[in-house]
Amino acid sequence: MGWTGVQYSIFRGAMALAVANVCLSRMSTIEGPSWALFALGLPASVALAVGWRDRAVALNLLLLVGGLAAVTDGAPLVVPEADVILTSSLLGLHLVTPITPFGSWDARARTDPRGGWARPTWIGHVAWVWLAAVHLDRALIHWGDAARTTAELDFAVLSAMTALLVVAFAATTFRTQLRARAWIALTLWQIAWFIAFGLQVGDAALLVLHAFAADPGWWPGRRLRPLADSASTGTRNDPARLFYDGGCGFCHRSIRIVLSEELGTPVSLRFRFAPLESEIFERTIDAREDIEPDSLPDSIVLALEDGTLLTRSAAALEIASRLGGLWRGIALTLRVVPESLLDRAYDGIARVRKRLFAQPKYACPILPADLRERFDL
Repeated sequence: MGWTGVQYSIFRGAMALAVANVCLSRMSTIEGPSWALFALGLPASVALAVGWRDRAVALNLLLLVGGLAAVTDGAPLVVPEADVILTSSLLGLHLVTPITPFGSWDARARTDPRGGWARPTWIGHVAWVWLAAVHLDRALIHWGDAARTTAELDFAVLSAMTALLVVAFAATTFRTQLRARAWIALTLWQIAWFIAFGLQVGDAALLVLHAFAADPGWWPGRRLRPLADSASTGTRNDPARLFYDGGCGFCHRSIRIVLSEELGTPVSLRFRFAPLESEIFERTIDAREDIEPDSLPDSIVLALEDGTLLTRSAAALEIASRLGGLWRGIALTLRVVPESLLDRAYDGIARVRKRLFAQPKYACPILPADLRERFDL
């Protein structure tokens, strides 16, 4: 599986929002002790989002959502609302996933940003089957509604198309090489359905389940900016090198994030690292007559394999694209935004970055030996 720590932590935050939505919706309809329990679910959702005491918090939230919320909806005599069923299944899948990925509060003091964390492959298969079952059930309901009522022909046709798409999606359970295309098709179709007919109860949790069933490894890291032809330019393709502010705690943490998320980065696209205060950075700049050192930012500078220097948002998007998965999607999405606006946002963060975290004692982040070998001083 291509899941990395921070990507999973982002998913965990989305799941926490689904839990909070269940709690808030029930708080608006009930009173008494149950209301207080659902109110407690809100800070617990925050704890889940940040990864604090993950197992205990998730288990208690599962009891709250799958137990109290289901009873509030009328269980066991009445089937609970879709948001309860879907959110409970997400919490159940989360409980069998290894804890403390990078990005969790409980993993903040870990030396190795990778931490040996990995989401087992079988969990992805279970989530895929469950997602197919949920969509098949919904398709049958839509088809039944169209058959029993005087629904417009357009809705009946859309229901039939949805059913066919879901059947094709379910078939990829046994053809894993087709899953990426099937996932994209069904996800886009579902989003279009929501836009056309509006969100119903449980639809937000369904999208979170879509995310859980995906595999970021389907979209490996790629260069965002093509390299110059070394044969025509006479340049030698060296490893890409990311220069960062060695005296900035925020920059240190950003480097650790890059190292934790490069599971989907081909080895040839991975970075070497060096502080902006290092000799190798001075040599790199001194060898460039076309670069004015004072024009470079004091946060990060990315030197590509062909010698191209990227700064500010251009560097950030190139880094994100090479990480693959969710990060590659973010890079492609932000590429349509004018670079001037992205640079303003980047400069705003850069101005306050040293206030966010304490100044580190050393120029290189604290890392295990195999990662320290990729740092040049």
